[in-house]
Amino acid sequence: MRAPFDLDAIDRFSRDDLAAVLARLAARLAQLGSEAPAPPCGRLVTAKELAADLSLTLDAVYEMARTGRVPIVRKGRAVRFHLAAVRRALAS
Repeated sequence: MRAPFDLDAIDRFSRDDLAAVLARLAARLAQLGSEAPAPPCGRLVTAKELAADLSLTLDAVYEMARTGRVPIVRKGRAVRFHLAAVRRALAS
């Protein structure tokens, strides 16, 4: 995959510029890594519903979401889960 910019230009960046780029990349990677795209169908469930369905504690569900072990869908500040996507993630 080709980069959308000249990678050799990085050699000319200052230390402060590199730090700023690194911070932005880290934030973007964290955002992309912890959220799963919504499948075309299926109902979103709450953490409480997911915990009941999987026979887990609510704390365990939130910990798996926080660490990226299971995919999440953000709706504003709320965190929701696609049950099938969570089951696939836990099976792998």
